[in-house]
Amino acid sequence: MKNPVRLTFLLVFSIAALTLCSCSDNDVRNISAVYYDKGPVVYKNEGDGVDKNTVYELGSCGKTVAAYTALVMADEGILDLDEKIAPFLDKDLLTADPRMNDITLRQLLCHTAGFSPSYELGTDKNIYSDPGSKFCYSGVGYIYMQSVIENKSGMTLDEAASKYVFKPLSMKNSTFENAKTVTPYMNLSSVVLYSMLIFIAALLVLTLIAFIPGKITKFKFMSFKKAFVCCYILAGIINTVFLLFFFVSKVFVFFLICYLLTGLVMFILRKRKKLFYISSALMLAVILAIGFTLPVSIPVTCDLIPKKPNCAYTFKSSAEDMALFCNDLMKKAKAGDEMFAPQVKIDDENDWGLGIAIEHNDEYGTTYWHSGINPGFQSLFVLYPDRDRFVVILTNSDKGLDLAKEMTRPYLKYDGVWDIKRS
Repeated sequence: MKNPVRLTFLLVFSIAALTLCSCSDNDVRNISAVYYDKGPVVYKNEGDGVDKNTVYELGSCGKTVAAYTALVMADEGILDLDEKIAPFLDKDLLTADPRMNDITLRQLLCHTAGFSPSYELGTDKNIYSDPGSKFCYSGVGYIYMQSVIENKSGMTLDEAASKYVFKPLSMKNSTFENAKTVTPYMNLSSVVLYSMLIFIAALLVLTLIAFIPGKITKFKFMSFKKAFVCCYILAGIINTVFLLFFFVSKVFVFFLICYLLTGLVMFILRKRKKLFYISSALMLAVILAIGFTLPVSIPVTCDLIPKKPNCAYTFKSSAEDMALFCNDLMKKAKAGDEMFAPQVKIDDENDWGLGIAIEHNDEYGTTYWHSGINPGFQSLFVLYPDRDRFVVILTNSDKGLDLAKEMTRPYLKYDGVWDIKRS
């Protein structure tokens, strides 16, 4: 093979071109929509094999389901919204911060408990503001609420949701557990970032660690080439463990392809000293360049290692199930249920209720909503009780939320923003 580097460039760019050609204009391959306007529910589905029972990841929309579960338990006297939660938490969630003893379930439901706005790489148990003092959207807070639900009910989150929500509403395709979903599509830039960042960092650090003692000993015990190969293998192992067990396992196959392709080029060039040393850097540079210049989405796998069920982001459901859920929420909203009463003011247009966002518009009235964002999935549901309408949009794309809003506004005849400042 006379010019393996040129061949590799050609192969990588050919794959990128094929990826670009295979993507639709808006990069949203599958859509399941629910429309309700004072009459029968209307379902509209786009994509191969998609229907009203197709299962999607709904991410943070599960917070509303968990809130509904907690509120039903409160109605039955199992929970008290204003009781301090510390006695009912798992021990590993407790900290020495005395403010932990001031937090109530109501504060968790409306994001005023003071926890971190994110839920990444474990639970951040720090309290960043005094409980009840201000709004800060928090997935961590809902992990604490889940602990209260499970310990007070004696059931897992999914068992409690099944008892109080899924079974009563006949939601047959909904769960917080692992379930088969439609194929997710992620932005190529996100796939490259998530899959390669830790690998590149580990490779650089390990190579530096190997180079310094090697230079001191003049590589007496191992040549730099062998040391670099060992670093490459070890960095791959580190990244594999990180992706599969701690981060986004959906992008592992992409990483594996890039890793093996780069390793193949290094193997081909093993006898060409200068090219061997630059081949890995060159290949990684090409992968990064393609990832951050091609504005496309690519298919990834579902989670290879199922995430532990939690109400922050593992909720999965279908269009039909969400129609049943939203129909019940509409009844509660019209009846003045406490869930829909503003608990904390975010700004002039937005409040937060007990597990649901509230948007006010001087011209159009009030809508209640929640969105969900997971890697490869974005969703939105909006309730408009003033006009007896609601919309649910489920997509398998990182670009689905903007499209969902575009589809929702004309149907509801409501110029909504449906977004809030997270902290």
